[in-house]
Amino acid sequence: MTHDPDRLPPSAAAQLVATLADEGVRHLFINPGTDTAPVQEALAAARADGAPHPRAVLCTHEFVALSAAMGHYFVTGEPQAVMVHVDAGTLNLGGAVHNAQRNRLPVVIFAGRTPYSVSPDVPGHRDTAIHWPQEQLDQQGVLRPFAKWTMEVPRGRELAGIVRRAYQVARSAPSGPAYVMLPREALMEAGAVPAPGPQVSPRPPAPDPAGLAEAARLLADARRPVIVTDRTGARPEAVDALVRVAELLGAPVVDHRHRLNFPPRHPLYAGAHDAVLREADAVLLLDTEVPWVPALVAPPSDAAVVQIDTDCLKATMPTWNYPVDVALTADTARALPVLESALLALADGRSSRWAERRAAAEAELAELHRAWERAGTSSAPEDAADAMLYALNAALPEDAIVLEEAVTNKPAVARQIVRGPGRHFDTGSPALGWGVAGALGVKLGAPSAPVVSIVGDGSFNFGVPNAALWSAHRAGAPFITVILNNQAYRASRLPVERLFPDGSAAKHTDFPETELSPAPDYARLAEAFGAYGETVHRPEDLPAALTRALRAQAEGHCAILDTRLPPP
Repeated sequence: MTHDPDRLPPSAAAQLVATLADEGVRHLFINPGTDTAPVQEALAAARADGAPHPRAVLCTHEFVALSAAMGHYFVTGEPQAVMVHVDAGTLNLGGAVHNAQRNRLPVVIFAGRTPYSVSPDVPGHRDTAIHWPQEQLDQQGVLRPFAKWTMEVPRGRELAGIVRRAYQVARSAPSGPAYVMLPREALMEAGAVPAPGPQVSPRPPAPDPAGLAEAARLLADARRPVIVTDRTGARPEAVDALVRVAELLGAPVVDHRHRLNFPPRHPLYAGAHDAVLREADAVLLLDTEVPWVPALVAPPSDAAVVQIDTDCLKATMPTWNYPVDVALTADTARALPVLESALLALADGRSSRWAERRAAAEAELAELHRAWERAGTSSAPEDAADAMLYALNAALPEDAIVLEEAVTNKPAVARQIVRGPGRHFDTGSPALGWGVAGALGVKLGAPSAPVVSIVGDGSFNFGVPNAALWSAHRAGAPFITVILNNQAYRASRLPVERLFPDGSAAKHTDFPETELSPAPDYARLAEAFGAYGETVHRPEDLPAALTRALRAQAEGHCAILDTRLPPP
């Protein structure tokens, strides 16, 4: 960005718009307020002048804005920008902030800040009564536990430099959200002259050679190694390397499927079947937040545990205390090929044993895979989710991108839905609702691909679906939602049954706090927003319904398929 010395300096708001475009931000997911007026004017001026600028995507709820930004990042890998209204808009981001933190989303969340000045001669001064009650003592405090970095812009000339710094921090490994507050007076002041350029982010970390050699020896000499992964497929190029390492070691792969990390029909794919950990004598953890739940399953206490992750410490999780023997801070897309080479160097005298244990592991998992197939073709009520998803998988186009937020039916999704690298996304984080709102961002990032979001009925309602559907149609980014509708918050019912198996709730089947019945007519909700809606009661009816939904999507309309499952 250059400046003509004969012209007045651009406003800080105009510099913000230009800086976002220069940082590679293609979409600004915005929920406006009185504080965003200078930015709205700067966007309008950029559109009129043909100057570089991000496309504004209006979101009628802030949760949708940040969730859409996360979906966009998943398919593009690009930095993201969200703009909300002062403290109220920040609070409305809600659990999406937690999801952004746990998914290492390189997003800068811009929020207005109540004007400081009451003087009419200061551009951007307070001019409405709401400017007093909306001001908070520590607006940034809301984001500090979740963001890597927070800052308020004090003057217009500092804005561009602060934005550059925010993106540098947000992109650097481990990446994550940054938060920038924008007082209206600062936005209306002149920007910096000259405008600062981008700040370089550090390269992703490479593994320590000595640590990698130790890890290779532990894995090479193991009798029953197991690999556990959550998000290695966030870099699709890492998937092939992971396959080669697993095949070399003959190691089953427990895939928590927050991305597509390992081919779901590979003979070494264990999916969510983490029982293989019980006999493991070596475990390789790759990009995983919760390797196992100790109260349910764990490897033997003398098993060697090797960890490769850009964030091995998990410092934002106060009680993360898994027994790791070798922890390597590294980008797995870089580390796995190097690990493969280190293992190949140790193959002499071991390769026949590796082949034997691979054959044994594949034979053991083959029966598991047959059981998954039987569940998918079953008519038993307990297999209803598997059967519905099996039918869905058979009808999905090869190029479809799937988002998943099925909660208690997540294992069934892992068993039945087969996608390729970069075409399956889940957040693996605690705030439900992303599955619907995230589809908007995925479609904007991959406009030519069919986008299908698989959610529970509880997750669907958490996602502010009316706002997501409206914004999707407005932005020309239609998606399909498949609701696995069991008419319950089953994830909230199961702990009652586990903790109080002989209690009053279980004895009398008394769970009114988790029942979502009578179920709303989600098909009619779709129609209210110009979307296609259909209720599906049988798996055999799903392929034809999906065909109709795909046709609606191709014509520019969202679609909702409400698949009815037996209540718990």
